[in-house]
Amino acid sequence: MGLKKIILITFIFILSSCGGGGGGGNDSSSNSNTGYGNGYGNNNNSPEITNTTSSYEAQENQSSAFTVTASDADNDTLTFSISGDDANLFSIGSSSGIVSFIEEPDYENASDADSDNVYEITASVTDGTASDSMEFSINVTNDTSDDTSSDNYDGKIIASGPIQSAAVCFVENITDICSESDYKATSLQDGSFSIAVDSNTQGIIKTEGGFDPNTNWQILSNEGFVISQPTITQDFVISPLSTMMYAYDNNTEYELFKSKLGIDSDFMIRFDDPFENLNIETNNDVAVIYAQMIVIGEVLKRIHDYEDKQPFWIAADNIYNRSGNETSLADTTFIKDMLSNLDSNFNPSSNQLIDLSAGISSFLQKIYADSSNIHSSFVKVGVTELEDLMESVMNGNANSNEIDKLIFNTNSWITENTSWDGGAMVDNEEDLRTTTYSLSNQGSTNYLVDQINPKTTDFYIFVKEGDIIKFDPANSVTSAHPFLLSTEVDDRDSSSEIGINEGWDKNTLTLTVTANTPDELYPYCEFHSGMYTRGAIVKVSSFDEADIDVTNISGALNVKGTVATGPFKGASGFTYKVYLNRQNDTDHEHTFYEYPNLTFYMPNDQGYHGAENPSSDELFKPKSHYANQQSNNEGRD
Repeated sequence: MGLKKIILITFIFILSSCGGGGGGGNDSSSNSNTGYGNGYGNNNNSPEITNTTSSYEAQENQSSAFTVTASDADNDTLTFSISGDDANLFSIGSSSGIVSFIEEPDYENASDADSDNVYEITASVTDGTASDSMEFSINVTNDTSDDTSSDNYDGKIIASGPIQSAAVCFVENITDICSESDYKATSLQDGSFSIAVDSNTQGIIKTEGGFDPNTNWQILSNEGFVISQPTITQDFVISPLSTMMYAYDNNTEYELFKSKLGIDSDFMIRFDDPFENLNIETNNDVAVIYAQMIVIGEVLKRIHDYEDKQPFWIAADNIYNRSGNETSLADTTFIKDMLSNLDSNFNPSSNQLIDLSAGISSFLQKIYADSSNIHSSFVKVGVTELEDLMESVMNGNANSNEIDKLIFNTNSWITENTSWDGGAMVDNEEDLRTTTYSLSNQGSTNYLVDQINPKTTDFYIFVKEGDIIKFDPANSVTSAHPFLLSTEVDDRDSSSEIGINEGWDKNTLTLTVTANTPDELYPYCEFHSGMYTRGAIVKVSSFDEADIDVTNISGALNVKGTVATGPFKGASGFTYKVYLNRQNDTDHEHTFYEYPNLTFYMPNDQGYHGAENPSSDELFKPKSHYANQQSNNEGRD
């Protein structure tokens, strides 16, 4: 019995010392860190990422981000890696855990997945068997030292009015292309635009393309206008004149060009929009100049290829170097001189030069500006049909009748030979085709016309279609003696009286000679007989010397008309002094459109051609510009 107890106790002791009983080391809940070291069973410890925060900040313009830290109880070799939305923008040291930007971040141009300057990655660490991971964010902050301030350039593009949908850009050189510029905008319907440019950026503002919303006239996509020295302190205007001034950009030249073009010195080329108020005379003048410049530039481009200069600059050179007091761009002589000096490769014949200068100047003389945007319609015709006709002159294919119609009946040419849609035009040649006679009376006995008694003296007035005859009554002569016209002499019962349909306005005493005007008309008094019995108004197709009301045909005359032939064809105004008979061998001939079949003679040494009024210091000038428009422009050049 005693021996059995001793043996049992000894057995239990042996089991205990061998680790048996109760499950011993096979307890799955026991800590893997217990045991007897490496190499004894499956006891590897997982590495752990030990960063105390998952959010870091990094300033732009540097590559360093942060470092992933980790520990391993087994002191195993650890390897780091990254993944996630923005992982492609970073690198990580596989053994160091150092996270860096592959390219230095730019705060102003965030490149993370959602472009909010918060870059998100997942960092992982492994010992080859076990691993750990953690999500991190890197917030990129702004480095104010590289910040740039911006300047805002606000302006407007105008030609014959606002230019819409033009590309506008800030560039270093005129040859730069807007689509490649860092700073660009598009003009709105009123021509306005705004461009933000980094401060201290140097350059010019140019435009490309666009269209006139009044006529839908399209500007070629690679062409436009330019302004130098733009300012951020005031809205500015890009225009044909600012483009011309690009070659002459300083204050002195601005004032010189305004003087050369007859522009009021108070008008600011870089800042004033003339189309904002066309009722102001200066604005109206400038609006006409802008329209004329567009036509000049486009026609010059059509008739010749230029190697080194833009047509606007060619025009600028000729304006800059013109002599005398003439300021009109429509001056026949100016156009002729400009065409003669385009470049060495432009060599029109003398007849081509005459038709070009007369045709271009005649069209330019017709342009005027008003609130109906008629100036835009003129420009559209100029850059389409006029270009075509002038090109045909250079090609030798022009129809001479069409050229003459353009020169001498410009309004008719515009309406009959073009797609004119500008409405009714004012005829600015009225003053050239208008003759005014004074009208008075000697009681109820007779009228006096220019103090001549048409009851005792023949008083014939010769006219042709297009002429305007006005009778200017003195005092109240017509209240007691209504002045009427008839196809019968002394038409007492007014049975053959004419009226508006025949061109006669008895309220203004004005006869506008048309195709409906009878060939012979006789003035008479509505109340009293015999007041105008000798003479008549006679419509003719040409004139002879007898039709010219002078007592001595060898005496000097002052002719108001348009030169019909010769090197100054198309020039018009007062021409003095001229004669119906050649005086000597030093005279040269003059023929005028208003006086067909008549030849006048002028001394070679006399310069009184085409003057506003006879003067010793005036040479050829263009046709008069638009009396009775927004301002009194009669005789203005």
